[in-house]
Amino acid sequence: MSARSIASRVLIRVWNEQAFAAPVLSAELERSRLESRDRNLATELSYGVLRTQKYLETRLEKFGSLKAGDATLRAHLLVGAYQLEFLDRVPARAAVNEAVELVRKDHDQKVVGFANAVLRRLSEDMVGRHSLKDATWESAPSFIRKRLVRELGEEGARRILFPESKRTPYLRIVTAEPGKGLVAFLEAHTEPVLGVPKAYRFVAGGDPRKSEFFETGQFVVQELGAQLIGHFLGVRKGDQVLDVCAGRGQKTSLLAERAGKEGRVVATDLFGHKVSGLSEEMQRLGLEVEAYQWDFTSAPPPHLEGIFDRVLVDAPCTGVGTLSRRPEIARRLTPEDPARMGALQTEIVRNAFRCLRPGGLLVFSTCSVLSEEGPAVVEALLRVGLRRAAPGSIPGLPLGLSPEASTLRLSPSQSDTDGYFIAWLEK
Repeated sequence: MSARSIASRVLIRVWNEQAFAAPVLSAELERSRLESRDRNLATELSYGVLRTQKYLETRLEKFGSLKAGDATLRAHLLVGAYQLEFLDRVPARAAVNEAVELVRKDHDQKVVGFANAVLRRLSEDMVGRHSLKDATWESAPSFIRKRLVRELGEEGARRILFPESKRTPYLRIVTAEPGKGLVAFLEAHTEPVLGVPKAYRFVAGGDPRKSEFFETGQFVVQELGAQLIGHFLGVRKGDQVLDVCAGRGQKTSLLAERAGKEGRVVATDLFGHKVSGLSEEMQRLGLEVEAYQWDFTSAPPPHLEGIFDRVLVDAPCTGVGTLSRRPEIARRLTPEDPARMGALQTEIVRNAFRCLRPGGLLVFSTCSVLSEEGPAVVEALLRVGLRRAAPGSIPGLPLGLSPEASTLRLSPSQSDTDGYFIAWLEK
């Protein structure tokens, strides 16, 4: 397999199976065993086409009608078009020939001739050619662009859709006392993140998950904003903690570290396969967590009511704040989705509050920057008797957050994170 054929396979699965690009690409790269340079190219082609798909289709259709039902042909043409429009590492003639050879494997000579003619004409056409940043902007659905501009201004909106620089992984150290080997690994491959305990930016190339220290459960790979949300809950040693909508447990693991063996952490999720994955991850990390499958759109289990010092509701959302990393979700959203998700979030938080003891603190968060999935939810909760809270004195409170603040928005324009909304609430 080549970088181009892998990118085409990723695109086809994203389109046909509604798959997420990241796990599909990871699996394809694992099977391929490509060299680092080609792995990087496959990654750029996959995400680049997903970000600029509408623009590329418009460019190609100047020279020939794309067949909607032929996903394989469409994928090869878009990958070739992306190279021609935005990459100058490969001469145009070679880029066309490589794309045409991939088409030849699955199609007859008539289709091969069509692909060759369309790509050659595209390579010669400079009229209307956009920069990569502008093509990404033009390709996003118009309602998403308008909503993001309303929330963040145009520059902030563009940063949500297009990463200004290559996003690098962040690590969080799990082990209590790093040994000499892990310390040497961190010194050689990472930079510490000021103000965020045990957080490191991975600046070396490659995948940190290939490290022996990851395999032995000494660190997790976790986006920086997700780490911050875990710290924002202010968990103390011995606390009783509930993580609602815990997913596969990355934030859960941070809460378990903070609570320690003296505390108790309970994690729930709607989906059984995620609960199973969470339990496996806690075993890898050597952390004790009670995991349950539960739907918090209904009342909580009676034995969980009124007992927790801290509750985290990292609620399901549109994921608009993650579009720079997950561009495929933009084409799946509708204008009605933010309000629909906001109503769902309100119901989940109301039920989660029943698990909080008097004087306890709840953090509500979403990976969205849209008002329906943040401020509007808080206002709805206030109308039914919940109260704003402030984080207070959280040790090492990052980003210079005021202890008196009751809400916070994170965005790529202010920090190297996805877009988030965070609110503190109490009984």
